[in-house]
This record gives sequence, structure tokens and C-alpha cells, in this order.
Amino acid sequence: MNIKSRKYQIGSVSVVPETVDDLYVLYNLILPLDKVKARTYRRIRVGEENGRAEKGERVSMILTLEVEEVKFHEFANRLRIKGTITEGPEDLISYGTYHTINVETGTLLTIGKEIWSKIDKDRLEAAVKKSASAKVLIVAIDDSEATLAAIGAFSSSILANLKERIPKKSGSKEKIRAEKIAKFYSKVTFAIEEAFSAKVPDATAMVLAGPGFTKDKYYRYLKEKKNITTIPLEKIIIETASNGGPSAIGEIISKNILGRIIEEEQASSDAVYLEEVMTRIGKNTGTVAYGHEAITKAIGFGAVETLLLVDNQLRLRDREKRKKLDRFLQSVQKSGGKIVIMSEHHASGKQVGKFGGKVALLRFPV
Repeated sequence: MNIKSRKYQIGSVSVVPETVDDLYVLYNLILPLDKVKARTYRRIRVGEENGRAEKGERVSMILTLEVEEVKFHEFANRLRIKGTITEGPEDLISYGTYHTINVETGTLLTIGKEIWSKIDKDRLEAAVKKSASAKVLIVAIDDSEATLAAIGAFSSSILANLKERIPKKSGSKEKIRAEKIAKFYSKVTFAIEEAFSAKVPDATAMVLAGPGFTKDKYYRYLKEKKNITTIPLEKIIIETASNGGPSAIGEIISKNILGRIIEEEQASSDAVYLEEVMTRIGKNTGTVAYGHEAITKAIGFGAVETLLLVDNQLRLRDREKRKKLDRFLQSVQKSGGKIVIMSEHHASGKQVGKFGGKVALLRFPV
């Protein structure tokens, strides 16, 4: 997430979502009665002929909506924000009429709230830190070329482009071909090790991409090497690309691989918390609380260490109920408790949902 303007005190924040995960964060932040301002397209009818209005044309404009409904289209990678128009070009629109703004990665939008709660601000700032810290090493490889690139939320850079003249398959040249391939793989491996040790030591994952079986052959080569210590094989993700050149890097980036990796890391982290919940329940430690009353009681004793909250609990249409939830969450934080927001779409979030959407890990039995 890229925050362009923070004006929490007057209720206005301008952001640019950069991953699908960012869109999902906004889906949970933008609520009915909030205001959303963004560039959009609206079909304008320009006159009437024979008593019938012309179909008109789609015109680009900046509109502000009072939000009525927000839908997250996971597979289309966008949000659809529906509401009534409160601001816009007066000569082209009518205030109070309905419009839908489509928000995709790269869309600049301004979100207006009556009050930005601490939990909302924390989620937004956490999305910024998560995007900024995430880095991925992409390795595109084919039969004679390999390209390495470092990808972050705000930048991408080519680290190396390696080429090797490898003869085509033939009986007489098969030995030479095998030697050339071994030499090529050795060069690529050295470049990857150098990248992990010096250029992207904090990389979250490595994407290995290429056409056909080439990437699979090279992956087997890596697994069979006994002296590789700097390449984290468990973090390698296999993808398909048309070639091993620089253009393949763009192909991989367009698949929103960074956003997917961020989401998978979150799901993995959530799973650790859920495992702790189930372990404590299994051992009957008395240090797990669920249900609003039990958790509220635990908060009163300062016993809540970590509160697991499914994100659909945040999408309250009633403002008074939302304010009540905000006070509840603030009381957890004031007593030194940590709040972990879990996705309703992840397996761990679904499990916590069965406990009513909230589970607390306690410092001591209450």
C-alpha cells in the first residue's frame, strides 16, 4: 500500500493499492456512509432524437461517492464501490444519483471517514510496512538464457542477464551440449547465490520461471546440488514464462506474484496462531477465551495476550456498533494485548469464525 496523504485528524486519507492484498485491506476499511473519491468513467447522454435519449459516451471524471456497498472481486482483482454521488462536475452529473467506482491496483483514491479508529489506522499502516518489506527474487530461465531480477513493492531491477551458446540436440554433439548446459547452470546458480548473499538477503521468496520443462530441469539440478547453502529451496515458487529474457520478468510481475506471496505469508502466520489455540484447548490450560462476554471478562483482568479477530467482524454497517467494537479493541491494546486480524477466506480465519469470530489467547487462566 502506498499512502499519498495522511490527514487522519480531518478524516481523509489518499492511498494507492499495489497488491490484491491491499485491495482486500481496503475492502475491510471502507464502510457504508464513508466517502470515496476517485477517477472513474460515467456514461453521459448528450441529447434526444425522436423522443429517445442517445446512448452517449463514457467520460472520464473525478467523483466522490457516499458509500452504500463494497464488493471484493477476488478473481477480477478489483473492488466495486457503489454509492450516491456527492461531488463531481455539475454540468455532467446529478448529485444523489448512483454510480459504481471500480478500484484496481494502481488506482488513486481518497477515503473519508467521520472518525478513523486506531484499528483502521493500524491496518493501513501495517499494509504499507508489509509491502515495503516484501522482496522477491525472480529467475527466468530457458535453454540458453537466464535473467535475475529483484522485485519490491515500489521497484524492480535486473540483477543479471546470462547467455550461453548451447548446441542443439544431435548424437555427435550430445556430450558437448551436456557440458555447456552444466556450465550454464553453474553460472546461473552462482548468480543466484550472490543475489541472496549480497543483493537481496531479505528476499521473501524466489520465483523460478521459464517455458516447458526447462525450469523443472533446473529446479531438479538445484535440489541435487549438495553444496548450496544460500539458496532457500523451500522458498522457491515455480511459474511459467515464455522465455528466459528480461521480458519474462514483466510477465511474472503482471501475475501479481508479490501480492500472492504476501497473502500466503499472512495465511501461514495465521495458521501458527490457530495451532496455538488448539494446543491450549487440547491441554485444557484455561488460557483460551472465546465469546464476547468471556473475552471482555479476560480484558478486565488484563489477561488478554493476543486477540484473534476475523476481518468480517470489522465490516459493521451500524456506526454505533462499530464504535462499540473500536472501544472493545482499544481496551485490548491498552491492557498490553496484541490484535491479529485474520482473513475470512483463509482456513485459519474460517476456524476462528466457528468460535464466533473472536478468540483470545490469555496470559493466565481467568
